Amino acid sequence: MWHSAPAFYPTGYGVQTAGFVTRMIDDGHEVVVLTTTQQPGITWNGITHVPGGNAKYGADGLLEWPKRVKTDIMLTLFDIWIFPEDIGKKIAALGTAWAPICPIDHDPIPPTILERLKGAQYPIAMSPHGFREMQRVGITNATYIPHGVDTQVFRPRQPDKGLFRVNNETFVVGIIATNMEPLDRKGWYPTLAAFGKFHAKHPDSILYVHATAGREDGGYDLMRIAESFNFKLHVPDPWTLTAGIPVLKMVELYNSMDVMLLLTRGEGFCVPLIEAQACGTPVITTDFTAPADLVGAGWKIPITGTRYTLMNSFWAEPDIDAGTRALEQCYQLWRAGELREEMQQKARNFAKTFDFDLVYKTYMRPFLEKAETEIREKQNAAKTAQGDDGVRQAASPEQGRGVPGGQQRPSKGNGRGSGGNGHSSGKRRGHRIRPGSRSRDKGQVQVGPECEGDRETVPVTQ
Repeated sequence: MWHSAPAFYPTGYGVQTAGFVTRMIDDGHEVVVLTTTQQPGITWNGITHVPGGNAKYGADGLLEWPKRVKTDIMLTLFDIWIFPEDIGKKIAALGTAWAPICPIDHDPIPPTILERLKGAQYPIAMSPHGFREMQRVGITNATYIPHGVDTQVFRPRQPDKGLFRVNNETFVVGIIATNMEPLDRKGWYPTLAAFGKFHAKHPDSILYVHATAGREDGGYDLMRIAESFNFKLHVPDPWTLTAGIPVLKMVELYNSMDVMLLLTRGEGFCVPLIEAQACGTPVITTDFTAPADLVGAGWKIPITGTRYTLMNSFWAEPDIDAGTRALEQCYQLWRAGELREEMQQKARNFAKTFDFDLVYKTYMRPFLEKAETEIREKQNAAKTAQGDDGVRQAASPEQGRGVPGGQQRPSKGNGRGSGGNGHSSGKRRGHRIRPGSRSRDKGQVQVGPECEGDRETVPVTQ
């Protein structure tokens, strides 16, 4: 069972759900997506989704669905600090192994995350930073499985700056991020401040912000910040943004940027950095947490200090002036006509190391094979122990207790423990979710209608 955003959500986690679960099913695994939403059950592109329940982020479903659907392993792609500290123990009590694919966007690893990871049978880090932190604090059974990007889709194409309603003589800086956090984890203020200082010197530049620019989603008033630095944001039409922008249109946007800028305070991964580079676009980002390892072509910005958070750990304070200097260097390469020649192939080659097929083959498939072997061995050992107990209980108590001729009364089982129902360990009853099996049941959870397709246009306003 895979617990995360639905596979049809065009969000970071939704894209990862679709990418990994599709390949797991193609490999012969039986997978059901337990959504972090309260929507009804649905099948989308052959992937069964079940609702997470009434609690936030599908927390109820983590402990309910393993009771209803035989689940060997529960992979969760989500923040784990929102769950009870003993969530791993509770999942294990249901006979299910827990494999949290855990974002670590602080440095050091927050105590609330560490305590929950200690209860996980298979903790998974999605970034080298996260893996290093897990190893440092003694989570020696940690596995590294990075996020993936479809580099056959995200690839270099002909730029079209007309998407931003500017001509080719305009230097385009882009940001792809959410604007939902009042504590500004995404670093909107330092990012806009760095561009504002740069723009004062180079008015032939624009900043495209692929996000909600107002505070309606809980984030910052980006328009007001931009005005304080005397420039205007270029943003998508809000209705188009809400409806969802098709993937190929996103590819066009990435290709039409000269550089992607994100002076983030902390990231668990940051897929847009890889998507941009897959399109040959260099990036400028903070040398802190996950982004420190995600720059193949571009500039890593140092930090001037850290800020304490409610997670009892730290986010970064990016160096705004260093961000402005990086933009200047990028601009000079662009003005000289050398930016794409200097950066495109380097960016592309780096991003291809995160290609979904390669990530699955190199990291996820070996992990699933290892986990399946260990889980099967544990299950078989439990059956053997259960069977031995049944034989002992059936053989000795009846001796000399009125059974004619000292005969033994037949046991209710057949000496095979839970296997005594006539089903071998390789067969299933009902709908079992067994990663690693090579046959699938046809029984499915009740599902709803499929979703409609994406919209086609991305009007940009100023």
